[in-house]
Amino acid sequence: MAKLSELVEKIDEAAKSGDRARALRMIDSLLEKAPGNKALTARKTKYQAELSMQKRLEALEKKFGVKA
Repeated sequence: MAKLSELVEKIDEAAKSGDRARALRMIDSLLEKAPGNKALTARKTKYQAELSMQKRLEALEKKFGVKA
């Protein structure tokens, strides 16, 4: 089994590539095995906020027909 630090690196890479939904699913999977891990919980909060912002921006771009 991979080390937690290696898994966290993969999660961060997924988030940096723009796949925050996948990163959140990976974090949820890890939290089942390590509940209460503060580092994972902090990352989850951060990526949830980023995903929410990304979805809001996409909705606005769609509504106004602007692509940044």
